[in-house]
Amino acid sequence: MPKVFFATNRNPDRKTNPREFGGKFNPDSFDSLRFGSAQIVGKKIKKLNVAPEKLSKDQDRSQLGSRAVFGELFEDMKKGVDTMVFIHGYNVSFEAALVTGAQIQTKYKGTKGLNVVVFSWPSDGSMLPILAYKSDRSDARASAPGFARALMKLEEFLDKVRRGGECKAQINLMCHSMGNYVLRNGIQDVRKREALPRLFDHIFLMAADEDHDAFELTHKLAPLPEMGGVVHLYFNSGDTALVISDKTKANPARLGSRGPRCPLNVPGNVNLIDASEVVGGLVEHSYFVQDSVVKRDVKAVLAGQAADQIKKRRYLAAQNRFVLEK
Repeated sequence: MPKVFFATNRNPDRKTNPREFGGKFNPDSFDSLRFGSAQIVGKKIKKLNVAPEKLSKDQDRSQLGSRAVFGELFEDMKKGVDTMVFIHGYNVSFEAALVTGAQIQTKYKGTKGLNVVVFSWPSDGSMLPILAYKSDRSDARASAPGFARALMKLEEFLDKVRRGGECKAQINLMCHSMGNYVLRNGIQDVRKREALPRLFDHIFLMAADEDHDAFELTHKLAPLPEMGGVVHLYFNSGDTALVISDKTKANPARLGSRGPRCPLNVPGNVNLIDASEVVGGLVEHSYFVQDSVVKRDVKAVLAGQAADQIKKRRYLAAQNRFVLEK
């Protein structure tokens, strides 16, 4: 059964449901994080392990959940097992976020496997998604300090890993839907404290519920390319969820619908991938785990193929985009 790691700033809810964190923030603070792992069977958490924490004035004596999780990841990375950090979108419960993490692991694992670390922010997971949208967008913005703290812990971990020269694997980031808005606010929080670190080999922005001018503005996603080797933006003009965001929520045109406003001006390490011709039906917003063509394309990226050498892509120079073909 898939094993998925997690970091979350949600409120613990294990007294009433031992397999769950709730839909609100950790009562200690917005940036209070808990780490752990879960065994996933089907669409359910079979076993939840929350890493224990014991704080001490002497930091060397502190027992931190992040150290336990990163230590386990490090042992696998030394063996060549890649890691994917995943930020889910809006209207997603804690359990559903980890189930999606397990799907990513199953679909994108390489020959040596894949570890997935889900950053789960307090998306409502409501039965009324339109009503939940406004609340979730506020919570995504408020999750900035929590995600920033997770990024700085990751930076500290990777600094030790790379300094020792023992890492034989990649660490990548995938954001879906409103998870891209969490990312935007998180990196802005980091920028208040330090220069953005280069943490990821590949950054995948899927169905981004972000403004189409995000790569033009420093207070949005313009600094993002500094954090990774290559940024891959996947978008789909038929994404009905983003149409709702655009039309009913008074948001500007969405980045995940038609791509950036000025495609010829994006940084050289940003690749634009138009999935509109291959995605359809009920997978128009969740194509990153449900569409076979997108899966094939992402796996080619992870395998190290050059952007212009990946099969079933055609390049439109006037729009600086690759179009996926069946």
